[in-house]
Amino acid sequence: FYVHHSGAVYNSGGSYGSISDVSLKENIVDANSQWDDIKNIKVRNFNFKESTGQETYTQIGVIAQEVEEILPQVVHTSDDEMQTKSVDYGKLCAVLIEAVKELKKEVEELKGR
Repeated sequence: FYVHHSGAVYNSGGSYGSISDVSLKENIVDANSQWDDIKNIKVRNFNFKESTGQETYTQIGVIAQEVEEILPQVVHTSDDEMQTKSVDYGKLCAVLIEAVKELKKEVEELKGR
């Protein structure tokens, strides 16, 4: 495990995780429909500005401010004076899982007709 000067984290397993143990949670209920939110998120190609110290090659992702308008619960704003926004892709992945399940159900219903 090491942290790159850009802030990226690397490990030999190529994975990381978030605490998700049921023993640490309460008030667990199924999420509402996620499809309407997901379909409104724009995926963008971009380059980081050289002044950020990030890699400047063309990348793909989302823009935190745009996602925040749709799913504020997956966006974090730093506590420093810059108030930089970041997207929690782990939480966004959970939303995507639910949206895929909704689409699968709809496809199966259409196939049944």
